[in-house]
Amino acid sequence: MGPVQFNVSNETKYDLRIQASNGAQAGAVAGASTGLSFTPDDTNITCAMRWYQDGVCVLQGSVAWSAGGSGSDNGWSTSSIICMNGNMNGQGFSGCSEGWVELQPYNLMANGGEVSVTYTNA
Repeated sequence: MGPVQFNVSNETKYDLRIQASNGAQAGAVAGASTGLSFTPDDTNITCAMRWYQDGVCVLQGSVAWSAGGSGSDNGWSTSSIICMNGNMNGQGFSGCSEGWVELQPYNLMANGGEVSVTYTNA
């Protein structure tokens, strides 16, 4: 798999912490952006996306990719719903309700590329 640049814009009212499955971490306070870079050795990445208010996690979602599948979930909490709009290598995705958004083709990220997601308040 090729290198991947992951860009996140947090336009919610919550602070965001990102924990990648390879140990990489990033954060973006409400209204800020952040990014992570992954090498070709990072072949199967899941990024836990956790939103905090006053130090308490109020929402958790994920963004994941590999050579064999890619997708995103904007979160599981019904009391703090956010929306997402993103792009993985030219394939757009969005969501404002719970549930995994599977992206096609299955090998969309096989050669690496760019993943960009913007989160907003619902």
